[in-house]
Amino acid sequence: MSAQGIPPEFENLLNRLLDSPEGEFSSTDFQQFQNILENSPEAMHQYFEYIDINTGIKSDWNERLKSLEQTVIHQPPVSLDVQPATPINTPTPRRSNFINYALVAAASMMIFLFLEWMISGHFFWNQPQVTQTEPPAVDFPYIATLTRATDCVWGGDTPPKFSGQRLLSQDLFLEEGYAEFRFDTGVRIVIEGPTKIKMDSACCATVSSGKVVLHGYEAAPEFALVTPQLTFHDIGTEYGAKIHADGEVDLHVFEGAVRVDPNQDNKLFTESIIIKEGQARQLKENRIEDIEIKPEDFKREVPTNPKNIQAIREETRAYDSFHPTVISDPESFSDWRNAGIGWKNPWRNRLNGGDPARGDSQPLKSLAGAKLADDQLGLVELRKGNTAWRSLEKPVRLNKDAIYYLSFYIQKQNSGNSTDKQYGNLSLQTSAPAKHQTRILLGMSSQNFSTLQAGTQVIENAPPLQSNKTYFFVAKIVASENALDQIFMRAFAPEETIPGHEPPVWTCATDPFRDSSVYDQVRLHAARNAEFLFDELRIGTTWDSVINTQSPALAP
Repeated sequence: MSAQGIPPEFENLLNRLLDSPEGEFSSTDFQQFQNILENSPEAMHQYFEYIDINTGIKSDWNERLKSLEQTVIHQPPVSLDVQPATPINTPTPRRSNFINYALVAAASMMIFLFLEWMISGHFFWNQPQVTQTEPPAVDFPYIATLTRATDCVWGGDTPPKFSGQRLLSQDLFLEEGYAEFRFDTGVRIVIEGPTKIKMDSACCATVSSGKVVLHGYEAAPEFALVTPQLTFHDIGTEYGAKIHADGEVDLHVFEGAVRVDPNQDNKLFTESIIIKEGQARQLKENRIEDIEIKPEDFKREVPTNPKNIQAIREETRAYDSFHPTVISDPESFSDWRNAGIGWKNPWRNRLNGGDPARGDSQPLKSLAGAKLADDQLGLVELRKGNTAWRSLEKPVRLNKDAIYYLSFYIQKQNSGNSTDKQYGNLSLQTSAPAKHQTRILLGMSSQNFSTLQAGTQVIENAPPLQSNKTYFFVAKIVASENALDQIFMRAFAPEETIPGHEPPVWTCATDPFRDSSVYDQVRLHAARNAEFLFDELRIGTTWDSVINTQSPALAP
């Protein structure tokens, strides 16, 4: 044991106490020894160790203790034998009672320490370090998406940052402008500022004041819109509601019907009422009044302003038309590897280097159904294991709050009767080596199913797509710094109309997951027994930036 904190005279006093002949340990020495024990836990601990070692060594120890005890209390020792009175040499006081108690205390302390070690595995002076850990992060589910926003001014502490953002349950205050929210059940709500709304769940929202238009979705469960006094349930409905600050509501039903129920603290409405299509009611605290229905008083859809090519260019992060600058003879030898904008280098056959990627050019054709500019013509054909890599100037970062969109045309060529190694895809990958390489992959499986892969999730959706038919793939990548990430993908057939905003239904969607990767590589791949055509690859930050058919390279 360390002697730090023990006075230097303690060792001498202790040795004299235990080993000195009777009469040589004075009361002054004893008082000094006792003071040291009272003021030094280290000295007390060492004293217990010495007592434990030396107990029972001297044969006359008990007699000395009895003598010292009698001396301390100034009483002569009682003798059982009757002897003539003789002078008694009174020994110097030794405080033997104290030593007796100390012996008992030492034994008790040793028992206590033994039990503590048996129970806890450590002694009180060697407590394990308690590490303060943060509680585990709770991943709350997404419930809705801000699909469109025009001229919006948001208040509150946590306003949305951009269109396309996925939303958790939260309070929002739109001071000015128009916004549309699509809940994960398919129901849409359009609000006009100033409006205060809270996203409660995928089937419920609370509006304390403002103007709202709700578009029901036939496949969705009943949606509840809660106001200060009443709750509205849609029945295949499109309706508009103006909620006043005092809780009164002007309700206009455009399609379907609305069931109106009182809230728990509303004692004036005793039962539900149904308001049908074409009807409008003013719902007050104690009465219901008919009013004229006025659809024109509500913004039933978010107004949009057509974007010019410059705005599309600013929202585009990368584009490739696979158009060769020079058409070779034969045309398939044309160099398609250097087209587009937003790239660091040409297409190559290996990650982080390698030779020019293999693949045939078709410089005068396009998979896009719309009429394209001459410099947009061209597509690339990959076959029999061909792979093409290209580096992005602006990576797709999943370690920050952002929304990315990606689109491309793909067509699988008929490659015979084999069903093995018939897949083809486009993927986002990282250039940094990792033990478990992650990627985001979109394409067609060997069985022609549309495929979405992110991390360990692989989603394939039936029915199968057709060979020799062009499909337009669009993906939405929801990135978050602190919340979960999520990816959606839609495969559009040629006969489908591409909507001007995000679709209500996606072909494939991942479950929310965590990923902080920085994807700076794009890879095109056709399996060993497959032939695929790729065309019009776009990566942007808005839906408009990846569905617009104009070439962003034409922007000034």
